[in-house]
Amino acid sequence: MIHTRNYRPVFPPDRSDVPAGISLDVPVLRRHILRTTQLPSEQERLIGTVRSLLDGSP
Repeated sequence: MIHTRNYRPVFPPDRSDVPAGISLDVPVLRRHILRTTQLPSEQERLIGTVRSLLDGSP
């Protein structure tokens, strides 16, 4: 959750009258996980392989 006082509109360079979004460089007050999921075993194996490659583990 982001407190309303931290919302910073972002404007495109060519349209200073129309906001394009908000800046997210603000403190996060709370994180809410919507759901957790169990991956199929083949995907778990592939993720394990990628993690080991990124970590430099054998």
